[in-house]
Amino acid sequence: MIRRIRDAVVEVTSHRAMTRDINQAIANGDGEAAASFTSGTGTLRAALTRKGNETRGAEIAEYGERVVNADGHGQRVHRLGHRDS
Repeated sequence: MIRRIRDAVVEVTSHRAMTRDINQAIANGDGEAAASFTSGTGTLRAALTRKGNETRGAEIAEYGERVVNADGHGQRVHRLGHRDS
């Protein structure tokens, strides 16, 4: 039971960072992010439900395709949810 709680906390924490980065990318004028992340899937839904997780995954894949087509590489996608040290 403790392992399941710990895993849920890790999922929520990771998705919280990703949601924050998605929102920041859109706020900074990232057109590919604005076009890709349209479902409004929030942190808890993405972290704790299968449908939310699948929706978030599909949006990330779409964002990746758009970014590679626009930039020629996927560096912006790689940065979602990752913090520089």
